[in-house]
Amino acid sequence: SGLSIGFIGHPGYVFDELENTYVTQQKLTFTSGDHQIKTGLQVKSSDFELFGGGNPNGSYLVQLDQGQLDQLAQAGVGSDLQPADLPADVQVLSYGIELRPNSFQKRQNILSVFLEDQWTVGPRFNLNIGLRYDYDDLSKGGGKQGDFNNLAPRLSANYALSDRSSIRAGYGIYYDKILYAVYSDALQFNSNSSDYKKQIQALIDQGVLPADTDIEAVTNEGNLVASADNVTYLQGPGPEELQDQRAGIFSNELRILNPDGYQNPYSHQIMLGFQHKASENTIFYLDLMHNRSYNLFRLRNLNAPAPYPIDPDQVVVRTPEEADLSRPIPIGSDAMGNFATIDGDLLRGVARNVVMTESAGRSNYYALNFTLQKERGADDYALRLMYTLSYLENNTEDINFRAMDSNDFAAEWGPSINDRTHLINGIVSYYPLKGLSLTLAGLLQSGQPINRIPDAILYGTTDLNGDGRSFGDAYVGNSDRSPGEERNSDRLPWSTTFDLSAFYRLPIAGEDKIELGAQVFNLFNAENLSGYANNATQSNQIQTGPASSGLLVR
Repeated sequence: SGLSIGFIGHPGYVFDELENTYVTQQKLTFTSGDHQIKTGLQVKSSDFELFGGGNPNGSYLVQLDQGQLDQLAQAGVGSDLQPADLPADVQVLSYGIELRPNSFQKRQNILSVFLEDQWTVGPRFNLNIGLRYDYDDLSKGGGKQGDFNNLAPRLSANYALSDRSSIRAGYGIYYDKILYAVYSDALQFNSNSSDYKKQIQALIDQGVLPADTDIEAVTNEGNLVASADNVTYLQGPGPEELQDQRAGIFSNELRILNPDGYQNPYSHQIMLGFQHKASENTIFYLDLMHNRSYNLFRLRNLNAPAPYPIDPDQVVVRTPEEADLSRPIPIGSDAMGNFATIDGDLLRGVARNVVMTESAGRSNYYALNFTLQKERGADDYALRLMYTLSYLENNTEDINFRAMDSNDFAAEWGPSINDRTHLINGIVSYYPLKGLSLTLAGLLQSGQPINRIPDAILYGTTDLNGDGRSFGDAYVGNSDRSPGEERNSDRLPWSTTFDLSAFYRLPIAGEDKIELGAQVFNLFNAENLSGYANNATQSNQIQTGPASSGLLVR
């Protein structure tokens, strides 16, 4: 027992990533009549090196007695306190050290080839036809081969209705690369202990993983922190002395590489637009857009508890112990800690959650965009106004997205946290005098979606299904939601921001001028509520109780 008085030295974790990328490309252009043919090839090779995990030098939790505290105070070290300034005989309460201080290394190679025909069909009609192919060798994952079918046809057209009006349309398939973080996370948060491999084999035997899963290919010696008792301060054992602990350390979560590999995310993108030049200085655009994205990344828990629907009219909380016993590989506990029993053997070097990245997420985006733009010309004002009506829906937000309950991603389908139904953006500039400009910029957008979490005062916890995850976790989609609420079922209020600027160009000699300026941001001192775009655990995105309560904690 005691009070925490300081944290010095190493923060207790490491995340140091280095990427060196080399790109070689060649592009060729040929012209034949009304056709301009473009072709090209690119090879991109990225070498990654990641140091992660716990403190490779060892972390000590120590407790000083009153005499030792007095000695430190008399020494007057203050904020310059270093680990070596503590007494050598200070009491060590706990000690931990990273078992794998070495880096994770991987090279990602991406091959891209394209062919494009820019065809001038007539004086009013242009057609662009293209085909692109990409291969990313990280798509192999823990499988036997990568994703080789990334053919992307593209077509766009522009037709001039008159000298002032034209319509344009386009369709294309666009592929994205495999994010290195997907691969490195699977290496870093992994284990090659015999107990963990037996757990993976048990999941194969149950049909949770494919029968042809190569256990050696999907597992890896990941980061793991070992501990030691009766340690003298700054004299703790090194990782080589504690490696035998790796086999028996229970983990709340471990990962594997996907035995089926990863499919590259891709999207069908469709656009139809109209453009009209109303005068020499005024033009407006009207664009319809629709994107349908597939193979988006998300996390699947291979050892998830059984589904646990919550009846909003009669909420019954499932305990973590009950949830653990409902997993494909049940997790038990005794005086020594947690364990799993597999084929009659009690194994401690296993994981409660066995997590794998899958490329199975979806999203749809719909948008109508109107833009009016007027250059100054001979007038004393200029403006640009834009309005977007849009909707973005999905069942994954990022590479760390999980379903609320037992991999039920169908229940996660809903508005994205980045969805804004209405967005109005305007910039108006006024030039009352020669050299003087006044500009007002405004951004108005409807509030971002938020999740409603259970009220712990009512239910005793926010973890209603007992799977161990709550809004204390780091990423979106992890928590239970308030009974009866769907994902992102509520929204924050509208956000409005206006900025004002004034600039004056003062002639000093000949063509030389000095520009004087002043800017006022958030002109009306508006209070706008928002949250982190990739984190539903902080700021105003934590809202307790049902949306019908109307309660909004700021």
